[in-house]
Amino acid sequence: MFKVIAGSAVSLLVSSCGSDFIHDERLAGPYRLVAVDTMEQMSLCRDIDPSGSCAGDGLAGETLFAAGANNRFIALAIHPNGDRTRTDFYYLVRSAREADDGGRGAVLKGPLDERSFAEAKARLDLPRFSRVFSNLK
Repeated sequence: MFKVIAGSAVSLLVSSCGSDFIHDERLAGPYRLVAVDTMEQMSLCRDIDPSGSCAGDGLAGETLFAAGANNRFIALAIHPNGDRTRTDFYYLVRSAREADDGGRGAVLKGPLDERSFAEAKARLDLPRFSRVFSNLK
């Protein structure tokens, strides 16, 4: 069984300016891979305004070490709380209205174990991990 996390009314503001990140990389649509102070803080966030601010509410957590995207899904591999002995997998069902809602209509599914994620990947044609941070793996 997995829990479903949808965007909430309460936003966790990651930063007020994109230039404050030590890593900031566009993944797809409004979604970015960001680390604020250390690479171990790598996480997924979504744009919330043109200034570079982004929110990570309901988008898994850190330490994200692999991600991939297609037009329907974003796949994520995370070492929760930086524990490299454990890996949680998630996938984000992207909103068809992403351009209008900034990704707030997306639904996150997980955490999944490796077997459950492999089954979901085969069933849904989830994207491969096109971005892997070897130093965080």
